[in-house]
Amino acid sequence: MKQPMKIMAVNKAVQTRENNNSTTLPLGFNSLCNISFSSQLKNRRLVENIELEQYWKMSDEKKEKYRNFYNDFLSNKNLDKAELFDKTFPCLPLRSDKTMEDFIKISQKYLKYKDQPIICLGRSPKWFLNTAYWTKDGLKDYKFVAFSNYWFYPDNKEGIKKLQNQAPTNEEEMAYRKYLDRIGANPQTIVETMQKEGKKTVITDYICSGKGACSFLDILSRYADELGILEEFSKSIQIVGIGSIEYMEMLNPHAESIPYPRVPMPPLLKPYEDNIKQEFYNMNYILFDEMLLNRNVNECRSTYYPHNAWTVYRPDVFKTGMINDMDTVRKVLSVLDDEKHITSFTPVMKDYRNIINFRILDYLDSKNMLREKEV
Repeated sequence: MKQPMKIMAVNKAVQTRENNNSTTLPLGFNSLCNISFSSQLKNRRLVENIELEQYWKMSDEKKEKYRNFYNDFLSNKNLDKAELFDKTFPCLPLRSDKTMEDFIKISQKYLKYKDQPIICLGRSPKWFLNTAYWTKDGLKDYKFVAFSNYWFYPDNKEGIKKLQNQAPTNEEEMAYRKYLDRIGANPQTIVETMQKEGKKTVITDYICSGKGACSFLDILSRYADELGILEEFSKSIQIVGIGSIEYMEMLNPHAESIPYPRVPMPPLLKPYEDNIKQEFYNMNYILFDEMLLNRNVNECRSTYYPHNAWTVYRPDVFKTGMINDMDTVRKVLSVLDDEKHITSFTPVMKDYRNIINFRILDYLDSKNMLREKEV
């Protein structure tokens, strides 16, 4: 059995100067101000942006070209593997049809919630939700909520323990609330949706210990409590986890049994725990390894957003590269303790993401499962 991967290799950095001030930037960038739009980076791309609409427009010849490109992607002489997020895990996922079938099965679990609002918490469930959206009669939509890191930890005595020195400051928490307000993922919106439509909001994440989702619920519960709607909030959400029991067995080889993981409730929600339904969908280790442990897959989808960055930038703006002043760039680099989290914008990582998109879309199409064009 393959052992859990040890993460990460250190990326190189280059220096750029603007107005005689030096700023360290990740390999492959002239400036974070134009990471999405620089002509230099565009010219280094090997794969065009491929989403559902682009796939619909592809000719049979182009599809065949990309099938061959997918098969030979990592051996392409024009591909700079040094720009992968994690060079220790250079493989592409979903090469096996069996693993692809398992991936589709987990993705289709989300169709059970297609008529409910869905919050994708962080990057981990995003591939599965995208695939559920691309499927015939699939999801209408889902809401991505950027969230990274945690400040709750498992505790043998209390079940879960908050490390206050790792928690957001009041200023950071207020900034994150504004972000939740702006994207419509705040407690007030969640409660109003339940009251008006009778639909609980699904919060979905990769669950092992549940400490990340617990930390997110800590923010929402504190917000709901201040609004005076904490109990109503608890009745308006449910949790859907994905993960791998086989992986957890590897982490705990001496345990007699491994229970299906659950998200522990933060203190304010603990009295209302029975109101919050939790479900968990298990995947085999091979699929888990390729789609969740593989940091290249994880990091190329969206934005790293730990709480020390909440006062610095808006994730919906940052991930498109539209930071337009170097002072903000320097702030971003100063709070992201690991520069590698910005390398998801390298040309190679964009190519990596889009060739996986193609593989999933093409497989769905081959099985007559792809969402049809809207007339």
